[in-house]
Amino acid sequence: MTILVMLGFNWPALSQTQVPPSHLTSLIHASDLLKLAELSVSTGELTDSYRHISRLVFAGSDFDATDLLAFEENRFFAYAVGDASKMMGAPRRVRRFIFLKPSTFVVDDEVQGAGSGQTLGWLLYSHNKPEIAGRQAHITEREGDLFCQALLPNKARLQGVRWPRGKEQAEEYALKVLPQGNPAGIRCLQVLQARRQGDQSSVARAELVTQSDRPLLTIATAQRIFRLTLPMVQADAGDIAISTSDGKELLVRRPLPAGVLPHGPEGIKMLDLWDDSYRGGKRPSWDAGRPSGELQKVVDEGLVRACRAVDLGCGSGTDAIYLASHGFDVTAIDIAPTALRQAEEKVRQAGVKVRWLLADVLALPKLEPFDFIFDRGCYHEVRIYNARAYVETVRRLSHAGTRFLLLAGNPNELPLQYAPPQVAEEEIRSDFSLLFDFEWIRETRFETINPSISGPLAWSVMLRRKGN
Repeated sequence: MTILVMLGFNWPALSQTQVPPSHLTSLIHASDLLKLAELSVSTGELTDSYRHISRLVFAGSDFDATDLLAFEENRFFAYAVGDASKMMGAPRRVRRFIFLKPSTFVVDDEVQGAGSGQTLGWLLYSHNKPEIAGRQAHITEREGDLFCQALLPNKARLQGVRWPRGKEQAEEYALKVLPQGNPAGIRCLQVLQARRQGDQSSVARAELVTQSDRPLLTIATAQRIFRLTLPMVQADAGDIAISTSDGKELLVRRPLPAGVLPHGPEGIKMLDLWDDSYRGGKRPSWDAGRPSGELQKVVDEGLVRACRAVDLGCGSGTDAIYLASHGFDVTAIDIAPTALRQAEEKVRQAGVKVRWLLADVLALPKLEPFDFIFDRGCYHEVRIYNARAYVETVRRLSHAGTRFLLLAGNPNELPLQYAPPQVAEEEIRSDFSLLFDFEWIRETRFETINPSISGPLAWSVMLRRKGN
């Protein structure tokens, strides 16, 4: 069992008598890691670890759902990012937690803005004294053994110290990882391997290199090799690839989530269904492979000029790349990681730049409002589940004067062999009239893979955000 912990900011101590207020201390307990690793092995995989992982992200403290910035779970890994600043106070503290199934964990902690005289550090609590050799440590607990290798910061020292818990409590120990100097911000990397007692399997090997200021982390266990790109959370979510130890590809390199994705058994099933439409070189029927004709019209006619734009439900990126090639600053969002991987390959070939986000449009990360919103086929899918949440999304993504081009399924004809979900005109007007003025709502058709075949009937709707 392997646990990777990437820790760099400092959480408050368990009590003010344990750590002085001048210490900003990141806390974690060896037994909690060992128990979670054992749980993952005994159950095969967690069916919904949202709450469990959230508590690890926030170090067991009470938290609000809005404090979790990103979450995804699938059969290979679970991923979470949480902002503890609101609970802990300044400085800013963000934790990225990745559960690499069946028994590997990555925790990436960042702190920025530590005050003068405040000491940064990390504490791994244990019932028994850690054995330290250079930048490595070994802890034996009732639940098993934990091996720790400190990779970052480059200049840090490890200490094993007694940690009194009070007169009525058993004495504990702590493995302290302390950076040299007095930095105002820090990010550290620890690799921990959890093993059952008596397990003599080889210890995991971890290597960290930096390319273009992006940390590339490789973890090799007896069964699997994990490759992760982990830039600072505020810069990019990063990406992940997984293979077997003999090189068989289990998970093609794909982006990590930027927002909270649907989770639990039904959420995992839905995400897998959408992503499967693009796997193995498949091309879904809605991916025409060429830009929307309606989008090209508004750009060619100058109705929408180069500006900050967002593409909701971008798929493999054809429309987003078209906008970028016409000078737009584009953010493109989709829930299917394989589609975004294909989009990244296409944008490199096109020689333009697009910001790709793996996220649910109903639970987006915080983004600055855009001047232009484009949606070809996302709205009519998600409004079935929560029309109100979709309207709230476009409210957050827009400001007074934002133009919004919406293409949605039209019910005014018998459906063809393939027809997307359909929305009546009165439903569209009801959903958006409060926030937007309608410049037009007219009939058009979706493009198809075969240009010679007429696509399903659609609505073309141009909206402008009201000045409220």
